[in-house]
Amino acid sequence: MKKIIYILVFLLCINIGMNVSAKKNDSELTLTSFNELFSLILNYYVDEQDISELVRGAMKGMTDTLDPHSTYLTEEEYEDMQFEFEGHFGGIGIIIEPDLTIVSPIKGTPGERVGLLPGDVIIAINGEPTDNMTQNEAVNKMRGEPGTVVNITIRREGIEELLEFEIVREDIQIPYVEWEMKTDKIGYISVASFVNGVGNKVNTAISELTSEGAEYLILDLRTNPGGLLDEAINVASNFIEDDIIVSVKYRVGRDDIYRARRSIQATKLPLVVLINQGSASASEIVSAAIKDHHRGILMGKKTFGKGTVQSLFPLSDGSALKLTTGRYYTPAGIYIHEKGIEPDIEVEYDPDYEGDNQLEAAIKYIEDVYYEEELKKAS
Repeated sequence: MKKIIYILVFLLCINIGMNVSAKKNDSELTLTSFNELFSLILNYYVDEQDISELVRGAMKGMTDTLDPHSTYLTEEEYEDMQFEFEGHFGGIGIIIEPDLTIVSPIKGTPGERVGLLPGDVIIAINGEPTDNMTQNEAVNKMRGEPGTVVNITIRREGIEELLEFEIVREDIQIPYVEWEMKTDKIGYISVASFVNGVGNKVNTAISELTSEGAEYLILDLRTNPGGLLDEAINVASNFIEDDIIVSVKYRVGRDDIYRARRSIQATKLPLVVLINQGSASASEIVSAAIKDHHRGILMGKKTFGKGTVQSLFPLSDGSALKLTTGRYYTPAGIYIHEKGIEPDIEVEYDPDYEGDNQLEAAIKYIEDVYYEEELKKAS
């Protein structure tokens, strides 16, 4: 009797929340089949099953039919995600796609130091093949106590043999915004990810660099996997004044148009933005806004190409649903999903160069082009 009540409650929840476009008879037939399947498993499977685990499995299965960025998060996974947005978590410091492709290693972390690269595909973790491993399962296996070791097997494009990496986990506390003067006139700002407070930190960086004599800026968004949409708007508002940053179109509800925040004073200093294939999502929102408004020059390599927006819906048991709810468009109306953003000036990264050839190219561009423009204006 208790089992039947659980089934009825679960089906009732489905009916309350469902907004289907299929014919009523089709949906009723599907729910009937689900009821039958659920009942058969409970009554006839060789081992007795935990009803809550079966329900969670069904919830996960529903999200798996949608797109790679929609997922059901257990309570633990949801807590971990919230922790990451506060800028602190334990592990090796890489961002991965649902297919276990590395979007980017985070700067200054063990993943970057051992040589993991954007585009690397994780084949095994501690010798366990990842064929049937979900993104969340892989993340949990790579996390652990600082000082412990995790072994990662990688497939890298252009290299026939698999690559093995032994990585010592660390307590990952990321300086998400760093800045310094590169010359007596050029200020440099690096943004590692779009977590809470990043927009304000960029504003602080601009103020301090300006006070130190900066007349030109380099914004480094390379290997920045994105993060919070709100922080993308805040960061872009530091460079774009009272104009559209991005628009988001939804299937349900009114579309959103996000403009630069008037509460943030935008700098007018000439700007070069460094991007690469690890620049994704929120990084692309900022880059596209700067490009479309002709606010600066994009330099480096084409970006990752993620043009969808995910919303988090906490559930009553502490778990959550991360659901793709919209598509974002650049100020020029371009949908960059799976296309990426082309740089204005392409500069290939040279791993054998002693230094950072892309950053040096940005400095040289400012000195050769922007300096010359200023001299012409002065004369």
